[in-house]
Amino acid sequence: MGPLGMMDVQKTGERTRTSSAKLAVAALLLAGLAACAEPVPAPKGSFALETFFDGASVSEGEIDTLLVFTEAITAGFAGTATSGRLELDETFHLAKGERLQRWALTATPDGRYAGTVETAGEDGKLRPAVPVTGYKTEDGAVLNYDGYAPGGSDMLLHFRHWMRQQADGTVQNLVRISKFGLPIAGARVVFSKVAPTG
Repeated sequence: MGPLGMMDVQKTGERTRTSSAKLAVAALLLAGLAACAEPVPAPKGSFALETFFDGASVSEGEIDTLLVFTEAITAGFAGTATSGRLELDETFHLAKGERLQRWALTATPDGRYAGTVETAGEDGKLRPAVPVTGYKTEDGAVLNYDGYAPGGSDMLLHFRHWMRQQADGTVQNLVRISKFGLPIAGARVVFSKVAPTG
């Protein structure tokens, strides 16, 4: 094969690599847009946070940080619901010890949630409460807030929890964690009820 033929092969290879790179970038952009899409509000949705988390429940899942580091996470919940208000203690079981996250949420007749969350930091002490907003969806709920990672530093991060009730009675929670609008971590968690004893 002569020099011109070699040049044609090289150009074809470059075009293929360029096309592949463009496809990869497009796929990443589409994935990012899908992750950013907000679930549709449904004020009459069948799921209610205050009903599911009344009593004892547990969670199990994993968190991915910067698409590099994956860590298993588990937690236990103790909740009390009264007239649409939910007081919920979420205790994370971390390698560094247990860290508490304390929720206080109120459901409104128009299918929205409002309240606060306090989160224990690296030192185990609760940081000041931050406001939480949310709404019901057709089969779950969404919560948004700017707060702190359990057992983490004092860096303020944005959290979006998208919960969806499953056919088996469990609830799937997809958590998106971002800073300045850019996703830096995500978690996939399943909530399960604990049967009363006695």
